[in-house]
Amino acid sequence: MILSESHKRFITAMLLGTGFWIIFFYAHILMFSVVLIGILITILAKEWTVLFKHNKILYWILMPFYPVLPFIILLYFNHDIHYRILLYYLFLLVFSFDTGAYIVGTLIGRHKIIPFVSPHKTIEGCIGGFFSAIIVFYFALWEDGLHMSYNTAISFVLIVCMIAFFGDMFESLLKRQARLKDSGNSLPGHGGFLDRFDAVMMVSFFFFLFRNQLINLFIT
Repeated sequence: MILSESHKRFITAMLLGTGFWIIFFYAHILMFSVVLIGILITILAKEWTVLFKHNKILYWILMPFYPVLPFIILLYFNHDIHYRILLYYLFLLVFSFDTGAYIVGTLIGRHKIIPFVSPHKTIEGCIGGFFSAIIVFYFALWEDGLHMSYNTAISFVLIVCMIAFFGDMFESLLKRQARLKDSGNSLPGHGGFLDRFDAVMMVSFFFFLFRNQLINLFIT
């Protein structure tokens, strides 16, 4: 039986997502860093070279800031006991936004946002992604015994979702200039690792710049 792209996407997300969170919660911190470094190496070796040729100046100018610097930030959060909780909420919010946006956009998405950059992104999908992120965020807060006002939570999640969307659009723009649909084929149904971590990388800058303010949201 030939699996559809949606089925491949679901199976890949379940397998990799489960392994990702198991390593994050139950393995040694170094193991999660190894996973992050492995993803970065895969992006640089197999995907970045497809987006840009080695002889292009943009290859060398952009690479230190995107994708290398975001992964350095993720590694920094992973190894700092005070900020590791930010890493958890970063991944949780971005992945829930991406998942919700994909499901709602696929089911009822009609109105394109920026079709000349990313033809599949819809207003309905983004709204669905936002509500998905809100629901998952509140469940995570409840599970951790944390309390946050509605206004603060909604504003925080909205900002994260907006930055995640911008990160997705930025990577879509890079793929468009390279005339590619996906950055790679490492993840069946998803494309490459860059396709899955584009939003994570952009949101990481926001989390790093405001890490001291954000950490106060999760320590009470």
